[in-house]
Amino acid sequence: MLVVSLVDIVKRPDWEWKLAGQEKILWILLIVLINVLAIPSLIYWFNIRKKLIAVREAAQRGAYGPGHMTYAGWEPGFAPTSYQTTPPAGWYPDATTPGQLRWWDGTQWTEHTWRDPASTPQQTTPT
Repeated sequence: MLVVSLVDIVKRPDWEWKLAGQEKILWILLIVLINVLAIPSLIYWFNIRKKLIAVREAAQRGAYGPGHMTYAGWEPGFAPTSYQTTPPAGWYPDATTPGQLRWWDGTQWTEHTWRDPASTPQQTTPT
C-alpha cells in the first residue's frame, strides 16, 4: 500500500493538491517517514485521494474556470483576453465636414450624419 499510495501522490499535479486544500509534500513525508501499519497510506487512499479526484473532475467540467492541458494533465488557467482594437459604435466627429457627426457602426463609417449641436453657436439675447 505504501508504494501504491506514494506513486499516486507523486503523479498528481500540484494544482489538484492546492484546490483540495492539501499539502503534497506533507503527505509524501507522512507516507515515507511515519508509515506505521500503513495508516497514513490508508488515510490518503480512502480520504484524501477522493478529494483530489473530485477536484480533477470538477476542474474538467469547468467549475474552476477555463484551463489547458499540460504534461501533468489538465490545469486551470486564465481565458485568453480579447482586446478591442476599434472604438465602439457611436456618433463621432466627421473628419470631412466640420460641425457634423458621422455614425461608426463598430466596423465601418456609415452614410448617416447628424449636425453636431455642440458646434452650433448659441445666440445671446441683448440685455
